[in-house]
Amino acid sequence: MKKKWIVAILAAASALVFAACGGGTDSSGAGSSDTAGQSGTEHVHTLQHINPVAPTCRYSGNAEAWKCVDCDAYFLDAEAKTPTTREEIALDKIPHDGVFHEGVEAVCGKDGSLSYYSCSMCDKYFSDEACTQEITKSSVEIPAVEHLALSHVEGTLGKWKQEGVKEHWFCSACDKYYLEETCETAVEVTELTLTAPYDIPDFVVEVDKGKTPVVLQLTDTQIIDAAQERYPDRLTSGGDSFWATDQVEERCYDYLTEVIEETKPDLIILTGDIVYGEFDDSGSALLSFIEFMESFQIPWAPVFGNHDNESKKGVDWQCEQFENAEWCLFEQKELTGNGNYSVAIAQNEEILRVFYMMDSNGCGNASQESLANGHTTTSVGFGSDQIAWYTEQITELKASVPNVKISFAYHIQPGIFAKAYKQYGFNQSEKYQDINIDTHADKVEGDFGYIGRQLKGPWDTSNTVFNKMKKLGVDSIFVGHEHCNSSSVVYEGVRFQFGQKSSEYDRYNIVQSNGKVVTEGSGTSLIGGTVIPLGEDGTILNPYIYYCGFENGQIDWNDINGSLKKPDGWDDPKPEPQFPVNGLQYAGVNVTSGELYADGAAVVEAVAFDETTNAYKLTANSQGKLYVNTSLLAGKTTLTFSVYVSSGCNNLPGMGPFAIRVKPDDNRIVGLPGASIDPSNDKQYIVYKETGVDAVKIVADCWQTYTVDITNIASGCTEFAFIVAQGNVIYFKDIVLS
Repeated sequence: MKKKWIVAILAAASALVFAACGGGTDSSGAGSSDTAGQSGTEHVHTLQHINPVAPTCRYSGNAEAWKCVDCDAYFLDAEAKTPTTREEIALDKIPHDGVFHEGVEAVCGKDGSLSYYSCSMCDKYFSDEACTQEITKSSVEIPAVEHLALSHVEGTLGKWKQEGVKEHWFCSACDKYYLEETCETAVEVTELTLTAPYDIPDFVVEVDKGKTPVVLQLTDTQIIDAAQERYPDRLTSGGDSFWATDQVEERCYDYLTEVIEETKPDLIILTGDIVYGEFDDSGSALLSFIEFMESFQIPWAPVFGNHDNESKKGVDWQCEQFENAEWCLFEQKELTGNGNYSVAIAQNEEILRVFYMMDSNGCGNASQESLANGHTTTSVGFGSDQIAWYTEQITELKASVPNVKISFAYHIQPGIFAKAYKQYGFNQSEKYQDINIDTHADKVEGDFGYIGRQLKGPWDTSNTVFNKMKKLGVDSIFVGHEHCNSSSVVYEGVRFQFGQKSSEYDRYNIVQSNGKVVTEGSGTSLIGGTVIPLGEDGTILNPYIYYCGFENGQIDWNDINGSLKKPDGWDDPKPEPQFPVNGLQYAGVNVTSGELYADGAAVVEAVAFDETTNAYKLTANSQGKLYVNTSLLAGKTTLTFSVYVSSGCNNLPGMGPFAIRVKPDDNRIVGLPGASIDPSNDKQYIVYKETGVDAVKIVADCWQTYTVDITNIASGCTEFAFIVAQGNVIYFKDIVLS
């Protein structure tokens, strides 16, 4: 202890001062004339200040002092006038400040203790008031006893509108609730309540006892009302009559009436693109559709597609019409998109399956009226708030109804669909497919339908959203969007289903008399809906497509000629060009229209340009494209084409009225006249405009022929297209590959 004191004194020493003295000092600090006499000179003390240190119950202290570093003498003043000793400035430790702690009885769930004292200064524990007998804290602790009155409460699931309760244990002695018998997790009683099953989904459809629940998927009715054509010449002369207002019965409602009346569903889900919003600025087409659907008095649940939002009535108005319809199940939430809600199928007062009806967004041409609500977005895919909403609700639902089945229904397919369909030879890099699962040699029981095109605009290509959905127990996803894909396959335990196109508006599949399904040409229309029967536990049982106009709505693919004996009035109504046009030529032969085609933002029609010239007229409603099937480019060296551009046409940003676009960017067209690269989006262009080299220079109001070197086009090319500025009408002819 003395050694510690010395260390403390030395550590407390500070500034040095000098003081004269009349003589030396002895070791005790007393003056010594001998020291001064030895040198004949007066000794000068070099003083070091010693800070005062208050004593504690653990350590001694010291008074303020000064020490000569040369002679070890101690003084009480800085002038070295009052000598002292090390022992005199030392301060003894003070007594412990004992605080009494009364003993506490140990009870269930709570530790107790013996009586003891603790020092407020050093936190040590003592058994006596004088704090002379030190003890450890553990020596006074008394462990909690087992719960004295613990009872087990069996968990009960909610039923219908009755709440359930989680399994738990209750101790009446300590009045606490626990999730396990070991009483490790204490909870409030409110945390034990399970929400009544019927109170969790937004809507519940109760199916009569003894009936097999049936859900009918309709999709992409895409009603186009020519009378509301927003842009002049948006439709062809033939299209004006084909899509006239009074044609909606024949093109759409007759098909829907047949499939609904024949399949007798308990719930109808519509997976987007109900109306082509650009052709319904007055909202009359939507109101007509709602009135039609209400006439069946069957619950129906719609979601938005990538064309509904285009209407100038705006999505808020559209949502209001859905919400006000008696039989329509729809709810507009303050989430990204419009109309995110859930619909349960229940029977015998038990929920069997819940459909999450989601807005997959992605309406690139959404009207300003639609965008005004702040949560309509042109970007495709679910917003984080949408994901958080259904995650929370499904988690709550699973707690109340552990065996409930979960489905999702929305418009635009995620990237996982491409992976699911690979088992049948699907290749996303090819624009057109020709996969009839019903006749496929490796058909898996329960899979069915036709795949006619690559997926347009898939989202969640990393499968991040899907993987989280799968963890929530999702076993089926129903989408629309791809008119020429009407297939259903099970992959990794999840059903991925494209609904059957449900009207003749826009693109749809056709079956020829030999049983071949095609996306263009003549034949019998494949229009209808996809039927989803459910088992007693909500399991999907043997889903199938109902094809309108066929006997019992089915096609016998083993006896296709017999099944194609359709009633009068079911002939293919698609208009065909009445005269030949030199379109795309391959090895000197005109190829099919499937090799030269426009996207949804443009309309192409065969017209008589003048008395001697026929041509393809391309009208670009928004920025539109005329595609060349990339599979025809491999091995070819030259593309020639003739084009007629009228004066006063609009220009593409930084370009002319039209350009050729190639992607992806791997130097395929670099070095060609007029070629440019857009590094921001991995695309290349050949730019045709009024200024520039002759090879790409446009002269308005006359036919011009251009030649493009395509020697470097490889099989990896995913797009080769003529891209045309919005509002332009441009004529093409004699497009030749060689």
